[in-house]
Amino acid sequence: MCNTAATREPVEDDYTHDSFSPIEVHEPHTPHLQHTPSHHHAFHDRGSFANLDSGTLKTGSVPDSYSLPLSWSKLSYSAGKKRILCGLTGTALPGRCLAILGSSGAGKTTFLNAISDRLASGGALRLSGRRQLGDCELERHFRKAMGFVTQDDIISPLSTPYDALWFSLRTRRGTGRAETEERVQEALDVLRLQHCRNTKVGIPGLEAGLSGGERKRCSIGIELICDPKVLLLDEPTSGLDSVTSAKVVHLLRQLSRMGRTVIYTIHQPTAEVLSYFDDVMLMTQGRIAYHGTMAASLDYFESIGFVCPSKYTPTDYYMVLLQDSATSKILIKRWSKYLKNGPRTPHSAAVRLAKSRRESSAARFLDAYIVKFGSSPVVQFYELTRRTLIEISRDSLYLFSYMAQAVFFAVVVGLIFLNLRSNVEGIQDRQGLLFMIVMNRAMSSTFIMINMYNNVRAVYTREQQAGAYSPLMFFLGRSVAEFPVQILAVLVESCILYWMVGLHRAPGSFFYYCGVVALLSQVATGLGFAISTACPSLMIGSAITPPILIPLALGGGLFASTDRLRPYWYWIEKPSFMRHTYILLMRNELYNVHNITCDNYRWGDEYCINQPRDGRTVLRLLQFDGDPQSESVYMWLSLVVLFFLLRIICVISLTIASRARTG
Repeated sequence: MCNTAATREPVEDDYTHDSFSPIEVHEPHTPHLQHTPSHHHAFHDRGSFANLDSGTLKTGSVPDSYSLPLSWSKLSYSAGKKRILCGLTGTALPGRCLAILGSSGAGKTTFLNAISDRLASGGALRLSGRRQLGDCELERHFRKAMGFVTQDDIISPLSTPYDALWFSLRTRRGTGRAETEERVQEALDVLRLQHCRNTKVGIPGLEAGLSGGERKRCSIGIELICDPKVLLLDEPTSGLDSVTSAKVVHLLRQLSRMGRTVIYTIHQPTAEVLSYFDDVMLMTQGRIAYHGTMAASLDYFESIGFVCPSKYTPTDYYMVLLQDSATSKILIKRWSKYLKNGPRTPHSAAVRLAKSRRESSAARFLDAYIVKFGSSPVVQFYELTRRTLIEISRDSLYLFSYMAQAVFFAVVVGLIFLNLRSNVEGIQDRQGLLFMIVMNRAMSSTFIMINMYNNVRAVYTREQQAGAYSPLMFFLGRSVAEFPVQILAVLVESCILYWMVGLHRAPGSFFYYCGVVALLSQVATGLGFAISTACPSLMIGSAITPPILIPLALGGGLFASTDRLRPYWYWIEKPSFMRHTYILLMRNELYNVHNITCDNYRWGDEYCINQPRDGRTVLRLLQFDGDPQSESVYMWLSLVVLFFLLRIICVISLTIASRARTG
């Protein structure tokens, strides 16, 4: 009998094919794989954690409607000519944990994504087979009844466990504040996170925060607090030490005893982790080599000629077998033969489908259950805005760098252009200064937003797959929360720079200047958001931004005259928000300048006589004159239209991204 207490790593000599060969053993027989019935335990109607306390569970009974086995039949997935999953059939039972083992590349994660309806399909990606919850086929909206914990703990690094659980429950279930507080406290107790409830999650290796085990329990809690009937976890012990891994798997087993169907992949379990397995499914080459109870697995492998050496744990021995190409093919064939000739077990076949959806008890229960999910747009907007404001307030480095950049630019440029005069040189300096202000604000706002969205991209994708909120509410919530910081940076920069360089000294002109620059900042922010949401990565977004901004700058009115751009490049001027802003600022500055002096002694009479004598002449020479009222209104409207158009593009891109699935 295999020694389940052994944890020593096998040496390479033990891995020879001869030591496992079924040729050396007696003729295999077909075992009867006993299924150990699950004991369903008390389950609170709200998904309360009250029955899970101090590592124990109170026994009781659960109505059949709460028990939802997850089945799959002839499940296949391919990418072009490569077959990733090949005709898998089986069932995961409620009240029990199903551990999926296999070497890297066996298809474990793809399988989890497939049974949770998260795989992309279409074109070269083909998904076939049947997936079902209970006696009805899996429908897209049934995903709300399933929790999915990814291998990487995707949590906002500036959130705390309390914040993360609160946000998940409020946005996905729309519970009241009092009930949310009660359930969050229960979850923190069960997950043993009370001691770190107000600790930032952090970023491993970059920013201090939760430990690996605490992050994993927090990830589980984000899904668990919404009371999923099926809980799927991809490598929940990845990166954890043996003791923490055992605690996590023990927690999953306790959660399954509350009537949930729990499925998780695991790579190399220790002996203690192994002791918490109920059922196991071994995968290799996208196929099943065994699927049944852990207790019956040894008898099954002995029956087909593979006897576990006493110095190995069963799972260590199974992993050695699965990693050998020749042996794994034998295991696949033997399991296929067993399914055809062996006794039927609850694991080896899919649950029988109801004759119609109307007759499906699972469909009726899920339809009623899913109605409880979802929150109003008001709740989503409030919680998203609140979370973003909290994260901004905690990110002192972000606030400091944002304001420091504005102050640094204003002071340096202000010193260079200090106290401009109303002479020929001062007018020329004003032209360069105002365009530099436009360029700086446009580029900094664009790139800051590209980087900011990239920081929340993974969190947004996970929360969209969970159905936490709509893309529109995400955009509005973040935009409203970030707006005060963006406007404050504009005001700080303007207050320093405007008066240092001595631009038109009139209160109305100053406020007009601030309004134009603030609107420019918001248009550029929308452009950055649109680029970042439309591009799949920060690298691509950063690469295509300069080719977008440089033509807009060339048509901005300083580098190239209107005559030079006509007729072939005249179209660059129309969408150039930099040009519109530059013209508005130039008119604001020069329209009321009535006397431009020229130093005849320094420049000579011939030079000075050809220089403009007032600001309106300068505007006419630059072709910025026109009707000061109607054209200014047109440019303001153009900026406002761009403001809304870019934000519509953002929402469309976010909506498309929210529908994307794992490839």
